[in-house]
Amino acid sequence: MGGDLTDDGSDAGRWGTFRVERTVLAVTRTLTSAIRLLEALPVFAGDHRVRIVFAVDRRSRNSTGVAELIRGLPAKVHSVEDVTHDDWDLVVTASEKLDLVLDRPAPMLVLPHGIGFHKRVPDADSDDTRVSGVVAPEVLRGGQVRMLVTHPDHERRLAELCPETVGRTLLGGDTSLDLLLESAPLRARYREALGLRAGQRLVLVTSTWRGQSLLGTDPGLLADLVRELPADEYRVALVAHPNVWAWEGGWELRRVADTALRSGMLLVDPTRGWHAAMVAADVVIGDHGSVSLYAAATGVPLLLGAFGDEVVAGTAMAGLGRTAPRLDRSRPLLPQLEEVLAGHRTLVAASDVFTEPGQALRLLRTHCYDALGLPEPDFPQRPGLAPDPPAALPPLHSLDVVGTAAESLVTLRRHPVAARTSGGIRHVSVDVRERDVRRFADAAVVVRTDPAGPTWPAEALDRHPGARIAGMATPDGCVLAVRGSGRFTVKSDLPDPGLLASAVYTRLVHTGLVEGTFDLRVGADTTRITVY
Repeated sequence: MGGDLTDDGSDAGRWGTFRVERTVLAVTRTLTSAIRLLEALPVFAGDHRVRIVFAVDRRSRNSTGVAELIRGLPAKVHSVEDVTHDDWDLVVTASEKLDLVLDRPAPMLVLPHGIGFHKRVPDADSDDTRVSGVVAPEVLRGGQVRMLVTHPDHERRLAELCPETVGRTLLGGDTSLDLLLESAPLRARYREALGLRAGQRLVLVTSTWRGQSLLGTDPGLLADLVRELPADEYRVALVAHPNVWAWEGGWELRRVADTALRSGMLLVDPTRGWHAAMVAADVVIGDHGSVSLYAAATGVPLLLGAFGDEVVAGTAMAGLGRTAPRLDRSRPLLPQLEEVLAGHRTLVAASDVFTEPGQALRLLRTHCYDALGLPEPDFPQRPGLAPDPPAALPPLHSLDVVGTAAESLVTLRRHPVAARTSGGIRHVSVDVRERDVRRFADAAVVVRTDPAGPTWPAEALDRHPGARIAGMATPDGCVLAVRGSGRFTVKSDLPDPGLLASAVYTRLVHTGLVEGTFDLRVGADTTRITVY
């Protein structure tokens, strides 16, 4: 038993290291299906009896990036044309468009790459639409294919959509749900990896693909979020459907989102990071994509920024569209986020969408080893954990600061410099790590967070004649040079010289005072500051 394919076509028994008893062909077609397939393959981890061979069907319009993802594991990649003449003990895929005809038939298991069967999508082989996730009837009639479903209700729905699915389904869990649930205790770790400070809220924007998605209907929302939300209180990240990356390309996606990206938004890699970002998130703004339903089912507050009519009636996603609050673009964004956070309620019961949470890999391993005719390994199958985010939120080195001040209280709100704020005393604060040197021409405050010589603040004012204050971090606050007034020491528990320098600047402009003790309020937090 087992496929004989190697790069040079020779017998794997002559060149292989492991004593393989069964060979599994893992077929990927799109970036979406490849990502979900990789979530499932840990069922074979640790078993030397099983060999995994990857094949990519490059005929899909959304196959961009698939081979690169597999090679990056690293693993060998074959084309589907290369594998049709070999023996396989099991074929596993997360693509229902299984266009694979083998010379010697093998059992095939089709895994879901989303939640249920809730959306109509274009059919690649005709001008019609089809329900995403459903294997074609003619493929099911061959008798080799089984479809994994994650809830008993999905079996009923499949039977209505395609009678050929009756008797061709297996009940299992959802690997993405399990990653979210098992990783929940790592929330603090993920937030630290993302660079979130205590008290900062993460707004996770998620968009499915095509014109009715959030990105398709309202791409300007991204820039508006980073403009309107105070940077010390909120940060923004975007999770775009892998088909957006594959069809549009990462460069095009970044071009459209350029303003938001330059203002500190994080674009999450579609192949790694969205589970960790979801666990770290405080609120999700989504649409009719599966990620929105994962948010609702795991208790993350949700606002719908778009919701397409391609959703299939009677599904859990259709129910979410009826019950989830909608983002009103005619109103300011910040109050709406605060409202949904304050009034959060459970929108979807996980038990209505998923069966046996936490057991997806265990159930899948049983199905796979039954198909292989092998006893399961004698070690337990454990749920996976989401990897850390591969990138942190971009630092904000240039900030537009608006504040009000009295002798004993300063209130500040900071936004990315692309924002046009109004009201109060407004100025620009720039960190010396800022790469765009043009920003320093507008800076009233220049700061650095790493230590330098004691003369740095005064030298910084000499280098930047338009600045009035230069501040440098110290272990218990910062030191400032104030143009025309000399050098000052600031004592505070706040580990942010930019906030401290901006507070002193705002108080100075409003009251004429530098020295003294006062409170600094940023969002809901108040900190005591002493300047002498």
